[in-house]
Formats: sequence, C-alpha cells, structure tokens
Amino acid sequence: MKPFRGSRIAIKSLTAHRLRVILALLAVSIGVAAVIIMVGIGKGAERAVMEQIQGMGSNLLIVSAGPSRALMGKEGTLSIVTNLTLKDAVAIEQECDAVKRAAPVHWKKLPVKYENVSYTTKIVGTLPLFRMVRNHSIRSGSFFGEDENKSMARVAVVGPAVVQSLFSGRDPVGESMRIGRVSFRVIGVTGSKGEIQGEDEDDQIFIPLRTALSRLMNVTHLTNIYVEAKSFEDIRKAEDQIGRLLRERHRLRGGQEDDFTIRNQADVIEAESAIARTFSLLVSGIALISLLIGGVGILGVMLLSVRERVEEIGIRRAVGARKRDILVQFLVESSFMGIVGGLLGLLLGVIAGQAIGKTSGMTVALVPEYMAASLAFSVAVGMIFGIYPAWKAAQLDPIQALRT
Repeated sequence: MKPFRGSRIAIKSLTAHRLRVILALLAVSIGVAAVIIMVGIGKGAERAVMEQIQGMGSNLLIVSAGPSRALMGKEGTLSIVTNLTLKDAVAIEQECDAVKRAAPVHWKKLPVKYENVSYTTKIVGTLPLFRMVRNHSIRSGSFFGEDENKSMARVAVVGPAVVQSLFSGRDPVGESMRIGRVSFRVIGVTGSKGEIQGEDEDDQIFIPLRTALSRLMNVTHLTNIYVEAKSFEDIRKAEDQIGRLLRERHRLRGGQEDDFTIRNQADVIEAESAIARTFSLLVSGIALISLLIGGVGILGVMLLSVRERVEEIGIRRAVGARKRDILVQFLVESSFMGIVGGLLGLLLGVIAGQAIGKTSGMTVALVPEYMAASLAFSVAVGMIFGIYPAWKAAQLDPIQALRT
C-alpha cells in the first residue's frame, strides 16, 4: 500500500465517526498539554530557584559568627570575646588562595526616620567591595567608596523598599535621614533584587563599615563575612581553607567545635535543585498517566473501528490485501490520532502555560526539548495502543469476515 493512499483511507475512516474520534483526540491532547504545563512549572520553579541563588552572589560562601562569650580575667575584670573580627576577613582574603574577595559585615535592625516618617529596618555596615560580592546594582546615585569608609563618613545607600517606605517613592539621593540618633546623607539607591530565601534584599540600608562599628553600633566584631570564591569549582576548597584558617586563628583545639558556621552556595544549589527535580519528576509522572489514559481512548476507538469494519476487511483480503497491509492500515490510523492529538495538545499546552504564567505570576518554562519529547510520546502512545486492534484486524479470516 502506498503511504499517500493509506493516509487518505485513514482520514476517511476516522472522519466517518467524528464524535468518538474527537473525544479520543481530546484525551490525548489534554495529556500532552498536561505534560507540557507540569514540566514547565517544574522547570520554571527550578529556574527561579537558580536565579535567586545567583542573585545572592557569584560563588558565594557566608561565614557567620557564633555567640559572643563573656570571660572573667585574672583581676576579676569581665571581657566580651567575639569570634569574628575584621582581621579574620583580611586574613581570609590574603591567605586563602581559593578566595577572590572577602566582604566583612556587621548588621543590626535599627529605627530610621525621615521628616515625620519612621520605621525599623536592617542596617548593614560593610566595605565597598560588598556590592561586587553580592551582585548589587545601583539604580541612582553611587555606592560609597574606600575614602568614605576610612573617614567614617555618615553616608548611606538605601534599597528600593526603603525608598517606598521612608521617602514615599521619591528619589532620596542628597536627602538626610536619621539612623538611630545619627544623621546620614543618602548617596545612592540599589537596584531591586526581591526576596531571596525568605529575606527581602530591598529592605536594607548600607553604610561604611567603620562608620557602623564606631559611630553607630559601637562594636568591634562582625556578624558575617561574605566570601567570593575564584570559581564555582573552588567553593569547597575555599570552605576547607577558611575553616582551617579560622580554627587556627581562634585557637580551637581538635575536640572543640567551630565557633563559626560556613554556608556553602554549592550545597544550597544542590539541595534546592534536588527539590526542584523531585517536583518535576512527580508532576511529570502525573501528566504521563493522563497521557496514557488518552492512549486507552485510542485503543477503544480502534477496537470499535475493527468491529464495525469486518466486512471491509474481508473484501480487502479477498481482492489480494495481505495481513501486513491490514496491520499497517490500522497502525496508520492510530498513529494519525496520536499525531493530531499531540499537535493539538502542544498548542493547548503553550497557550495554557503562557496564561498561567501571566495570571498567577508563576514561572512556566516552556522547554522545546520536552515539548518535542511529549509530541513524540503521544505518537508512540498512538502506535502502541493501536498494535492490538491492528493485529486483531489482520488475523481475521477473510471468508468468515465476508459471511459476517
């Protein structure tokens, strides 16, 4: 049988029973659309997680201080011992060859006031290189430099959320505000980063580290050191080097626990990616089940078609058609249903995915590879579920078929 003629016969046979064929195609198309949408949601979630992690900074490690300890001296004097200092940050940058930059930070939530508006937000004292380590952009004005840090200048760079809450959305560059009891001049506004791991990156104010330690918070220790490794592959090496260096500097013996913690961006990426992959596999499995249900619909349509076309099969066998011709004819029909249902599902999935992304705010990633795979799978479903009806039609005895 010629392919063109076989396709023409398949179309004619299927259009003879439009309602049942449309229902079967609807089941297949819903299955394909479900695969595309569910995989798109899963991949979108994975992509959103990766974007958030990258927004934290490139090749980032976060060294956090443990609780401060009070020690009694020989003469009965009480002293507070802190376990993370500016010298630690300098040593990390200079002595760890896997480290590119180290930005010391001391932060605290303090009340902020401008004119008659006041509220409490996070005040971050740090160095100018913090902006590079944490990938902060500048929307207007500028970030403070090393000169402002050395002179303990009372300058501040505010986040977009601070602009909305404190300045009612007006450009605050050049304005003065009070942090605690100290007056600061706003010199810049950072770009928006949104919420990362439950913390609003836009609702904070950056000031020079020496200003924060000496003029505002009156402390000598740090809360964090943000470290940028030279490359993603060097993150674990940098973590080991930092751990050994800080234990040595803090004079911790072999049995003593670390008085600091190191959070590794690579571990965060692996954990979040594993969760996203598990979610993607789960929703993909559910979607594939719905596609298989569509295959059952094709099976039902083809079995009914064989039963109704027994006389036609008998006549074709009587005029010289072979079993293979009958088998191929019915496989072409079931495959045609898989192709049409897959194309309709592809169109439905793309439209529904875009609609979900616009209405819900979710990230739906329409990956071409998965779209092609779902289309191929729908064709395969059509062929697989058409094998038994095609085999049953090919096995009919022509004489018995004509009598029937």
